[in-house]
Amino acid sequence: MFEFLLLHLVVLIIFIIYVGPFILVLSSIIFVITRKSIDKFSKILIIIIILLVTFLLFITTIKFIYKPSEYYSKMEQVKNSKSIIGLTKEEVENELGKPGSIKKSENIYLYNAGTLMKEILFLNHDLWVKSHYYALFVYFDENDIVVSTKLKESLEFYVP
Repeated sequence: MFEFLLLHLVVLIIFIIYVGPFILVLSSIIFVITRKSIDKFSKILIIIIILLVTFLLFITTIKFIYKPSEYYSKMEQVKNSKSIIGLTKEEVENELGKPGSIKKSENIYLYNAGTLMKEILFLNHDLWVKSHYYALFVYFDENDIVVSTKLKESLEFYVP
């Protein structure tokens, strides 16, 4: 019985936290609109101020968090430092391992670069969480020397 009441109390508190501000704003707007002693311009101005304050309060409670995986951080560092530019295919394989995919026609090695988690938090509760998968593209010239690298979001990654 106690757990049942505690569960209802928790649901009520969550309801108040998420729905309470909206009810407060709507009741404030209805209160301002129904007053006859205030002219129309003042009513519109008060409504705009109430909506602006509510919007600003809502925005300050939202956090955007980016969490890169350890592997993503390593590959991003390889790309940014340009440490593999000028290396041969064998040297790249020694440093990064076997590539996950090789496009021989385009002379490109493809490496798994890990994930980047993007989260949106509202009052420390997840509103939205999405994983983005990345691949490191290593481009070679006709002499099999690294010319450039690129870190791109990848929908899928092929491992041999």
